[in-house]
Amino acid sequence: MELDVETYATVMAELVHAGEARAEVLARRGLSEDQWDVIDSHWQERLFNADDDDESGVSPLLTAYARAYESAQKTLGPTISLEEFAEATRLLQATGDLRASLHRVGITFGDYIRGNEHWSRKIVLDKDLEGRFMAILGRR
Repeated sequence: MELDVETYATVMAELVHAGEARAEVLARRGLSEDQWDVIDSHWQERLFNADDDDESGVSPLLTAYARAYESAQKTLGPTISLEEFAEATRLLQATGDLRASLHRVGITFGDYIRGNEHWSRKIVLDKDLEGRFMAILGRR
């Protein structure tokens, strides 16, 4: 089974969101773990080499993947709060135990990944958000 880049990005987002329900996501798509491994390897290689094929420096394939992935994430649920993201990050840095850190904050791995992608961009651009984030981390 072949997937276009948009469908591949959507399945990737669904898998991150699903956490331990990975098999259910693949089954809903009519895919086995072995089939997904082949598809994933194919797309990882294409995405990794996409810049090599584009002289402008901005690969249309990577752009299409990023847009589709972000769009899929938005349909999977709300983004965690800055406070939840920062607290999970603080606990993770303190303990090194991702599962326990997420459990303590009450969020899933998918929540944390979406939060990371959402808040990391905003923190870089907004000094007030950066200050709030760093305060929760205990660095200010």
